Amino acid sequence: MQVADRQNLPYRLRYCQEQIDHGLLLPGKDYRDLSLHPTYVLMFCDFDYFGYGWARYVFEMACTCNHQLKLGDQRTVVIFNALAKEFTKDEQPIKNFLALMRSRVDNKSKFIIKIQDEIIKIKQEPERRRGFMKFELDLMDARREEREESKQKLVKFLASQKTAPSEIVVALVNVYQMPEKTAREYVAEHVKTPK
Repeated sequence: MQVADRQNLPYRLRYCQEQIDHGLLLPGKDYRDLSLHPTYVLMFCDFDYFGYGWARYVFEMACTCNHQLKLGDQRTVVIFNALAKEFTKDEQPIKNFLALMRSRVDNKSKFIIKIQDEIIKIKQEPERRRGFMKFELDLMDARREEREESKQKLVKFLASQKTAPSEIVVALVNVYQMPEKTAREYVAEHVKTPK
């Protein structure tokens, strides 16, 4: 799962694929043994990396001249987008899980109820709870970093367009629901005003 868009998703997926292949192909083994092990790298994202709004993006190796010509190495990468709003018939089973990732829960789904029950069990067991709490903290940190990075990009862009600092303050208040005083301080800290 990746919660913050650090513009590195393809490389993270490549790393995951390498880890899988490394585990499958032990030293001294024949590379043809990989044909016995089709691989799937699944990544659940709390953002839409490609921006098409699709619930899932599926990648397989294909020729750049003829996309119908597949390499056939049995590698598949699937990226799920928790921000998706429309789902094909095939994607309906994952819809509730993606909604759970965004804290929009459908309590009628047996699958989601099972996940929620497991979360309750994790929180009740001290060892598992510590792991879960660390995960939650990492998640909060990643979201905070993502939000800060997003604010900086907005301010930098607006400043590059010669937007008045007062208008940048208004944008921060509207987009990030920041108190006006905090937005003014943020702009003063991040925008160089001509002297």
